Amino acid sequence: MPDYTVRVSIDKDSIKEMDKYTLYGFKAVKTSGDAEPVVWFADSSYTTETDIAWHTEYQAYASPFAQSGPISTYNPEDIQLGETFTVESKKCLGRVDGKPDPAKPITVTNEVPETKFRVGIAQKPSVRDEFRPLCTSTMIADGTNSFAPVEKVLLIFATAEIDEGAVITRAFSAGVLIDLTGAEKRSVTFSTQKSWGWAQGAKWAEKITQNDPITKHLISAKQHKMLVQA
Repeated sequence: MPDYTVRVSIDKDSIKEMDKYTLYGFKAVKTSGDAEPVVWFADSSYTTETDIAWHTEYQAYASPFAQSGPISTYNPEDIQLGETFTVESKKCLGRVDGKPDPAKPITVTNEVPETKFRVGIAQKPSVRDEFRPLCTSTMIADGTNSFAPVEKVLLIFATAEIDEGAVITRAFSAGVLIDLTGAEKRSVTFSTQKSWGWAQGAKWAEKITQNDPITKHLISAKQHKMLVQA
């Protein structure tokens, strides 16, 4: 059973018009440094009732800094909150050590001299069979950054063709930001006539309009610095 679920309901008339639409997902992260959100998943297999679900399982990854475009070449390592992934080679390989602690973030450290990497954490959405990056951050030589997942997702339907792992800082179509803090499940609706909808008066959802900046909703640097210091 997943730890968190978002159910997306689409009326039958609308879904008949959505053959060319892809459902894109992003997931929020707290970090001790600068980072950018990336496309968590891109899915066209949705139907009238679709669950986007995930477990509290994580990977940390390192990717070559010179890689351009989406995060597609990287080395992931299974990791738990409180542990540290130390990058030890230019091939992005390394070790995971430390004591698991759900109250602490995941830390990534670079021990490769004169080498930068792109790093971050990943989770596995139910619409994919593998973990996918949530964000990307530049890691300088001897640098350290910390990451913690936030149970908040942004969903967007769009006809644009955008790769998973692509860095996106502005919404490319209207979307909905869904906060699952304190809840295991949320439900939203979508129609081609009314766009996104949710329970009247609910404060856990927020409409995101096309071209809105999304980094401020998905990357929480200041808050995470407070977490690291605690």
